[in-house]
Amino acid sequence: MKSLLLTTAIALFLASGPTFVAAGPNHDHTGVRQRFENFGPDVRHREYLAPSFLRGSPLAPFTAPLNADPIQIAMHFVQSSLTDSDFVIRNAYTSDHNGVTHVYLKQIVNGLEVTNADININIDRFGRVVSYGDSFYKGKEYTLKANAKAEEESKTPQDFISDVSQFVFGKNSNGLKKRSPRSALRKRGSDSTIYTIANPDGTVISPIEALQSLANYIKVALPDDDSVSTSESAILITTTSSLQQSQPILTLNNVPFALSPVPARQTYLQLDNGELQLVWDLQVEMPDNWFHAHINAHTGEVIALMDWVSDATAFNVFPLGYNDPSDGERRLVVDPHDVIASPNGWVNLGVGEDNRVQKKKGEYNTTIGNNVYAHENLKGGSQWENNYRPLGKPGTESSSGDLVFDFPLDWHTQEPEEYIDGSIVNLFYWNNIIHDLFYRYGFDEKAGNFQESNHDLGGEEGDAVVANAQDGSGYNNANFATPPDGQRGKMRMYVWDATEPMRDGDLESGIVVHEYAHGISTRLTGGPENSGCLGWGEAGGMGEGWGDFFATAFRMKVNDTRASEYDMGAWANGGEGIRKYPYSTSLKTNPETFAFMSKPGYYGVHAKGAVWAEMLYEVYWNLVDKHGFTTEWFPPTQTDDFDDFEADMKPKKPKKPKKPSHPDGPATRHILSYGNTLTLQLVVDGLKLQPCRPEFTDARDAILQADELLTNGENACEIWKGFAKRGLGVDAKLEGGSPWGGGERTESMAVPEECS
Repeated sequence: MKSLLLTTAIALFLASGPTFVAAGPNHDHTGVRQRFENFGPDVRHREYLAPSFLRGSPLAPFTAPLNADPIQIAMHFVQSSLTDSDFVIRNAYTSDHNGVTHVYLKQIVNGLEVTNADININIDRFGRVVSYGDSFYKGKEYTLKANAKAEEESKTPQDFISDVSQFVFGKNSNGLKKRSPRSALRKRGSDSTIYTIANPDGTVISPIEALQSLANYIKVALPDDDSVSTSESAILITTTSSLQQSQPILTLNNVPFALSPVPARQTYLQLDNGELQLVWDLQVEMPDNWFHAHINAHTGEVIALMDWVSDATAFNVFPLGYNDPSDGERRLVVDPHDVIASPNGWVNLGVGEDNRVQKKKGEYNTTIGNNVYAHENLKGGSQWENNYRPLGKPGTESSSGDLVFDFPLDWHTQEPEEYIDGSIVNLFYWNNIIHDLFYRYGFDEKAGNFQESNHDLGGEEGDAVVANAQDGSGYNNANFATPPDGQRGKMRMYVWDATEPMRDGDLESGIVVHEYAHGISTRLTGGPENSGCLGWGEAGGMGEGWGDFFATAFRMKVNDTRASEYDMGAWANGGEGIRKYPYSTSLKTNPETFAFMSKPGYYGVHAKGAVWAEMLYEVYWNLVDKHGFTTEWFPPTQTDDFDDFEADMKPKKPKKPKKPSHPDGPATRHILSYGNTLTLQLVVDGLKLQPCRPEFTDARDAILQADELLTNGENACEIWKGFAKRGLGVDAKLEGGSPWGGGERTESMAVPEECS
């Protein structure tokens, strides 16, 4: 049933009011995008707990009813063990290949969401809570104790393991009321008795005043007019209320420096001093930035800022087997789409028969599809719908009706603009390949992927990637903006000017992989509707590191060994890699370890990301050495192997616990059979399991738990040894750090006793 919506237009006509003024020098789009460091309060009392003893042991028998609802299990666990606070379920879905259900909660205080208060719960296919992350606000005293590091954990890890290992949906399960994920709101508790609200009686500024404060803060990123000036009376506010929302959403229209209407709402934000601050939550899409800002609702101060556009400040990456044009000649591939991930092919909008009619009219015989819109953007503008796209031509066999996208490309002698058609096609191809590949590893509709149509398979649709080839707004870079599920991801690929002729980042497939990876890691961490989990600190660093790792892994070839070493960005940058060290298993070639991040040169997210990618590189080679390598990254597409499935499901004597069974048996067996495919699956699963704003140790533990859930911990020691080699062993920890650096990191090269 559709939600009941009430929409009201409110025109603000004031006799006089403040104006938006962008002071300072002009910033034209031929330069570099204006970058702002993401920042916000550091929630130090958050925790992520995963029972480590389970990694090498069989899971406890499941004694709950077979039809127990995982969401109700999660609700029972939260209400009985974690919090009395109100909350709302923002996302909940089950990963097909391992049966793990991921539930994502947001805290509610006084009817408003607390932006940086999240719980994620992971329930395995047996109905057991296997891990959770918790950053809910628990009161000022609790926060201050955590900040001072004077409070011991109320439960030891052993206590937690004991509790969780016995947690099942037991006899009282019938007492829980069923609630849909979208509307599940906890009963109102005694929030006022434990919550400290900052300046509760202070005057609240208007959303337009909050927008003005943000405009003043980001004025160097505003359009390159001499000034941007408009009175409050020019802005139209609309309000949208829904029966399934805890509060109405305001929309600010006609904002002069925004590409689209600006959503505005009131929320709370946990502060470092232990108070809850009322804020205006604003989302402002601009040509080169997409800001998610939190403005103090009393003072107008910008107290948290995240740019959903993620930069790759100098890197060149690589696709499935091909890193860049120097690896070999282009190949004409026929029907490369995966029939499960893209059942209607790539050159369509996912609308079946209607789309075929449109194609006959010649409207969709170009680089438009259900997964991506690819086109040129030489002028660097914000409009994209009508930008130039090359047209495919009919195939040589008239009966086939195939389209062929085959255009000349000579990067040795031509400037990039001269081969723009080939660049757009390459960008279109790799956006689709990445979509299809990660779809098969769990980044599908319900997990928040990027698709125009979701084919009624869950999630929010209407968010295919908008991919700009040879974007004229910058050089030597690329970026990807990741708003919440249902809003389009936006990729900008630039030309690199280190050589003559210049080189086109669209031909460095690895750059595309790295950028798209921002969309994957952001949507999977904290749930599809939360784009605020990887903004800064170690979390932001890993957001860069996953992209580097995926790009490096996909360039591997059959003859590669653990002695192979890879630079990032060498082709686009004219031969010199753009990371400090190449990725290598040699500590002499690449000495980076966990402790390196405490050095001054490692405060930025890209430097931290290189450390994380290096750790994953070590894990990758441990698993490849154990299980081998395959060039077939895509699992088999057959899903009807009923004989194998029925055999898997027959009762057997309780000898050794089986790996998860699923109707897609051949695909799962393929993934588990090779080290490179297994590593990719574990990393993707870890993204789903880890908490919002993870630290390195959290992400490590999530990967270990992913292996426990998928293989019963068969690879735990290989994973531990990979991390421990780079200082992230069992005793590694960060003390006294902040989101922007600092703190003391304790390295550990130790592994669990059973792995010694």
